[in-house]
Amino acid sequence: MRAEALTTIRLTAMAMALTTLLAACDSSQPPAQAAAPAAAATAPQAAAPAVAAGPSSTCPAPTFDGFLKQFTDDPAVQKRYIADPLESDTVDANAEPEPAPVKKMLSKAEVTFPVIPDSARQGKDGLVMKKTAEGDTGYAVELAKPDTDYQMTFHFRSADGCWQLVRTEDDSL
Repeated sequence: MRAEALTTIRLTAMAMALTTLLAACDSSQPPAQAAAPAAAATAPQAAAPAVAAGPSSTCPAPTFDGFLKQFTDDPAVQKRYIADPLESDTVDANAEPEPAPVKKMLSKAEVTFPVIPDSARQGKDGLVMKKTAEGDTGYAVELAKPDTDYQMTFHFRSADGCWQLVRTEDDSL
């Protein structure tokens, strides 16, 4: 995990440096604007996922419950409000001597949408959704099918006046 975070930081720094070089070569851009990416490139980079949500005025709903409904029923909202990379925790049922946890960081391009089935699909498949607050800035949303091993948990965090899916857990076997 640490190596993946360092790789992400290095790639981000390299991309920002390239952007700086390209901006410096662009004579149509004033020098102050060309220098701005350079300052950003030297700032320390966090290994946290990028925030996809915009200011609160662009959030699909003012409450988490409203947001969750929009997120669940609209794949376009899902694509906009997920972390990049998205943490994905699964279980390798074939691991020996017993099932083992597997943690991955998925880019948006690697995420399969819809992440959460829409309300109609949940009803058709007999899935039950349960929301739990996680601290002051997040929610865990569990989606399970009673009397089966199907259990998914989706972790959302507050981000720029809206919410963002930052982690998925698939505990199904």
